Amino acid sequence: MSIVFGWNHFKIKSFDPRTIGLSQTAQPDFSIEVRQSYFHLFWIPCFGLGKKWAIRKAGQLYEIPSVYKDALRGRSDLRVKTPWYTYAGPLLLGIVGLGFMINEKVEEHRSYKYNKKEFEQQYANNAARFRKPSPDDYYVLTPVSGYSAKYARVTGIDKNNIQLSYIPKFEGWVSSSKPLDIAKLFVDPVNKTETITLSRGDSGRLICTDYDERHKFKGIELSGERNELYRVEKIYRLDGPLLTDGHYASWSANEINMEILNEGLAGTLTKIESTEGKIQWSCEKGLPLSLLPGKDFMITGAGNYRQSYKVKFTVEGEDGRSIQYLMEGKEMDHHLTRIN
Repeated sequence: MSIVFGWNHFKIKSFDPRTIGLSQTAQPDFSIEVRQSYFHLFWIPCFGLGKKWAIRKAGQLYEIPSVYKDALRGRSDLRVKTPWYTYAGPLLLGIVGLGFMINEKVEEHRSYKYNKKEFEQQYANNAARFRKPSPDDYYVLTPVSGYSAKYARVTGIDKNNIQLSYIPKFEGWVSSSKPLDIAKLFVDPVNKTETITLSRGDSGRLICTDYDERHKFKGIELSGERNELYRVEKIYRLDGPLLTDGHYASWSANEINMEILNEGLAGTLTKIESTEGKIQWSCEKGLPLSLLPGKDFMITGAGNYRQSYKVKFTVEGEDGRSIQYLMEGKEMDHHLTRIN
């Protein structure tokens, strides 16, 4: 791409030569102009190169005679300021840059609010599962000052303690958002485990309550990890289907379609029930619907989704256990929570 640059000039102000004492003629056939010279880039003025006087006659510009220059030199009453648009290029760049900065700050704030809300919801889920543990619970333990997660599962429960088995090291990489992949680590004989016993009163050391303090949280030490402290990021309960947001949605005037993902075990969706709002919910493939691990399904809501709504899902695991999830939302913003 070629760069277009150069210099030019434009009129700042025009004077009648009679008013500034350069003509005695009743109606002179010319005018005196002050013109601003400037450097331009892609025809956008960038900075000034000084001012000059010129004569305009019959629509044409001419160099001002020396005698007029001498008469005008030093006339403080004829001084004019450099117009701001002489610096339009830098100003435009500054405005665009400021716009990007403002947009970045707005997006950063939105992201902060979203992440904080997700953190608070996850805290409530983690605290509830820690208070009432299950042998089907899998823990994602994240370093207080890092990002390399470790995975654990509940292997013992009594009135005062919870025993966790965790994998100090394993080959490959597993996403902390894939509970089935985490569970597979514990059935692979290659992965050796170690155990740690937690007091039921250790929730304050394990589960951070403040999003802004998550990297300053006290945490706990794991055996062999003397230089690192860990906190609970998430507790998955794999005792049946685990419903989560599938991250796809579409909408029209009075209808919304959402994707729901089963990240847990196989089971059956038996019921969809609206508990708040004026929306009729249905499943694209009808009920009962077989739920396969790692597969999604679509639900449709017909009605006013611009108002707050709640919908309850009832699923059954392969062992016949009934599990319920509540989806709360407004418009496209929604989240799923297990309620039993």
